Order: sequence, then C-alpha cells, then structure tokens
Amino acid sequence: MSQAIKVASFNLKRDSFWTRLRQQNTWTDRRALIGTMIRNSNAAIVGVQEMIPSMREDIKKLLTSDYSIRGLGRNKSLGDEQSAIILKNDDVTVSFDKTFWLSKHPEKNGSRAYYAFFPRICTVCEVYVKEFNCKIRVFNTHFDHICGMARNLSVRIILQYMHRLNQIEKLPIILMGDLNARPDSRPIRMLSENFHDYPDIHLTSVWHSVDTSQIGSTYHGFKGKTTGRPIDYIFVSDEFVIDEAYIDRTNFDGRYPSDHYPLIAVLRLKES
Repeated sequence: MSQAIKVASFNLKRDSFWTRLRQQNTWTDRRALIGTMIRNSNAAIVGVQEMIPSMREDIKKLLTSDYSIRGLGRNKSLGDEQSAIILKNDDVTVSFDKTFWLSKHPEKNGSRAYYAFFPRICTVCEVYVKEFNCKIRVFNTHFDHICGMARNLSVRIILQYMHRLNQIEKLPIILMGDLNARPDSRPIRMLSENFHDYPDIHLTSVWHSVDTSQIGSTYHGFKGKTTGRPIDYIFVSDEFVIDEAYIDRTNFDGRYPSDHYPLIAVLRLKES
C-alpha cells in the first residue's frame, strides 16, 4: 500500500462589513496564523474557500515558493472569491486545472444558479502525487449558504464534470469544500449515499471513518465551539483508504485563524 498524504479543507473567512466595522478578527490580524496553520498541517493539498485576490497574494508571500495556488475568482471578470487549491510543491505536481461555475451554464464566467445569493464555483486540479506515484483529481468548492435548490444543483454539476473527466481518464477523486449543508441534507446524501446516475463515481465521506461522538461543528464563528454538526466535507473515491480524519481546533493563545476549523484527512491509495 502507498504512503499516506494529508489533505485539508479550510474556509479562510474573508472580511465582512461587520468585521471591518468592529475591527475584530480581521484578515490582517489573522493572515499569519493562517499561514502557520497551513504549514503546520503538513497537508500536500489544501482546498480553501473565501479567498479573495488580496488574500491570495498574502498567502503566496507567507507560504513562499514552497507552495502553488490554482483557481480563478467567481465573478465575470474572474475576481472576487476563489475556491482555490493550495499544493505543496515537494509532494505534488499539477498537470491540469480548471474553474467552472455551479450553474446551468457552468462554462459562463460569473453565472449563478437561480436563487443563489452569489455565483458559486468549483476548482478541479489533476495532480501527480509523489507518494502515490500516480495522478489524482481534486475538486474544491463552496456551496451557496442560503438556497437548498442551488446546493442540489451544485452537486449535480460537479458530478457531471467528474463523469466527463472520467471519460477522458479515470483517476482517483477527492472532493472537498464548505458545502453549507448538514450530514442528513439532500446534497450531502446525494454524495455520501451515491444517489446519482453515474456508475463510474462512488464517493465516501471521510466522516464515515470517525466515531460519530467525535464529530462536532466545523463552523464556530471565532468562538471555539465544538458542539453541533459539520458543514465542511472531504469525499474520496473507492481507490482511497481513509487512515484518519479530524477537525483541527488549534488556536494561538485563544485566537482562531478563521471562523471555520480545518478538516484534515490522512489518505492512502489501495493496492491495485
């Protein structure tokens, strides 16, 4: 069996109007903590959400040339929030990346689902993983926070792209992101229970490897709470073995890098 790698999903939290007004938990105050947390995680692949261009520049400086960042912004001019993928250069090499929109017109920049509050996107990268000695395909996304129908459509669009890319070359798949949905919701069940029409796609949530009593909220609003249910997820295809999955609740003298905790999974590839 192959050596293990770590992957992580982490909503970085962009500044809001209220954040700037109150001058609490601003990005300027948190960015160094974010850089430290990503480095300390030792994750080879990190899917991040709510990264805007200025945050991306900060992250690039903090992580230096040890890491690469792939993904475009969600609006028509490719600015604003990115569901970017951060890659540790010593561990992986990128061969392909693409951003598509979670709408009925996924190739149209800035398009959004009906009733979705914002345009929503997914970034996909094909990466050669040195520990696995093969390529894998990684999807990272951030679903709408208000509309359930938009989240359902988002799942369907991502599955369509997984299937389409599988027809070109079938690769092990990782899907991660802030899905803004509870484990018993329809979009999560579509993924975790494989309620779809694509026999080439079978995904498992890394939460299935965790004692349910140890799973709490992944969103904590800078308060450090642990009770509740997760809204952040990592799903993997059948080629993977899930060694471990956990929520990283690290704080720095009571200061939290984000209002979400990172979700981290330790993965191996099954022997072929």
